[in-house]
Amino acid sequence: MTWHFDHLAFNTHDGAPLQHLFGDLLGLQPGPRPPFPFPGRWLYQGDQALVHVIERGDVSEPILSHIALYTDSDAAVVLQRVQASGLPHQIAQVPEDGLWQIFVQLPGGLLLELDAPAAQPLPSTYHYQNNAGAPA
Repeated sequence: MTWHFDHLAFNTHDGAPLQHLFGDLLGLQPGPRPPFPFPGRWLYQGDQALVHVIERGDVSEPILSHIALYTDSDAAVVLQRVQASGLPHQIAQVPEDGLWQIFVQLPGGLLLELDAPAAQPLPSTYHYQNNAGAPA
């Protein structure tokens, strides 16, 4: 199984300052984002969304939400590995995209998002349409 860096995600009250910071510092530009039911923005380098900004009213300072990695391996195989680890996790599907996300709670509190396509649907434990924000 080969992994590739996908993106960093930050929780913040107002995404504009982070958008300007990453724009000025790294030249990232705002771009398209799936229709998640919570506010946010994605910042791109070319056609790759490198930084996801999740806007939440309960956060005063920007904080790292999660680090995402992507594999072309089937999400069911990824899920088997995660389940074998015994780490707490949630499973979601990106709205209108079909990509599966497995959010793994690492020791120390960091959230790792593992993204993969799936030949068959996974047993979702998190549904974006029913919740106000990204899995935590």
